[in-house]
Amino acid sequence: MDSRIKEIRENEKKSHIEIYSKEDLYRTESWLKKPIKTVEDIVPFLCDLKEVQVLDLGCGVGRNSIYVAKEFQDKECKVECIDILDMAIEKLNENAKLYGLDKNINGIVNSIEDFKIINNKYDFILAVSALEHIESERKFLEKLEEIKDGVRKNGIVCLVINSEIKEWNRETLEELEPQFEINLQTDILQSCIEDVFEGWDALKSCVVKQEYDIPRGGIVSHLSTNVITYVGKKR
Repeated sequence: MDSRIKEIRENEKKSHIEIYSKEDLYRTESWLKKPIKTVEDIVPFLCDLKEVQVLDLGCGVGRNSIYVAKEFQDKECKVECIDILDMAIEKLNENAKLYGLDKNINGIVNSIEDFKIINNKYDFILAVSALEHIESERKFLEKLEEIKDGVRKNGIVCLVINSEIKEWNRETLEELEPQFEINLQTDILQSCIEDVFEGWDALKSCVVKQEYDIPRGGIVSHLSTNVITYVGKKR
């Protein structure tokens, strides 16, 4: 792993630790207040299943995975949650216990690129603002293929990926290097997703411009990004 990737991951670790130390899941006004609406919208598509196998790549403290586990706790539901940050998995396990979901949540400390997705295992794979933190474009494309192969027939994939990211110091307006391992052009990233998931039913496919602030090593960085959302169902 090169020095740039190490620096990005160290900076991401610090900013996430700062957020996770101050904010409680579903009890805050930050982005941890609730799961993303796209995940909420997917749940009805899985309701007829007797058991639900889920994989959350880049789970954080459980913003989406705790919600999914809670929605299906009356079924046989297992959610594997992957995050590179030890503190995130520790908080995830605390949240699982808090919501009575200990038996449903399996937190694993690992990088997304190093976690091997088993073929034909999952009914639902989600990766929300996570795949752009894979260390190279080659491994990113390999992981997309793994995700595709990891979903069962009629299973669903939910990908939310940042593209064309720009960052600058909110106070000085100095342009900063985006703290993301890969930063693809929007049209290129969309094309990659379309190629990998060709033949699937696209339940949602859109691009939304977003801007927000994030702590970065003692400063506040203002971030601009084109957020690509893809939800696909395997035929």
